[in-house]
Amino acid sequence: MATPTTEPSGPADLRALLGDEPAVELRPMFGTLAALVDGHVFAVASDDVVGVKLGPDALTELAAAPGSGVVRMGDRQMKAYRSLPAGMPSAERRAWLLRAREHVASLHA
Repeated sequence: MATPTTEPSGPADLRALLGDEPAVELRPMFGTLAALVDGHVFAVASDDVVGVKLGPDALTELAAAPGSGVVRMGDRQMKAYRSLPAGMPSAERRAWLLRAREHVASLHA
């Protein structure tokens, strides 16, 4: 009998933070869970990290938050993505996800 596996905290957090957003698609991508708007990735989650794709000013702003770092995928640093600090309140994490979604949507309007 197979034992059920539990999802790592990053993907579980991303699912919980996004809820049932109708314009957001969640799908596995390159070993992560990706959140897409209009087919373009605005957030990723793996292991215990949720990362968001932002413009330069917002990246600098999020970089100032204690616990935020550049998101890594394997050996590669994803410099357009910053992680959301684990201790950041959920409402603030949702606000960063919304900013990321709006940023990515504006790039492909």
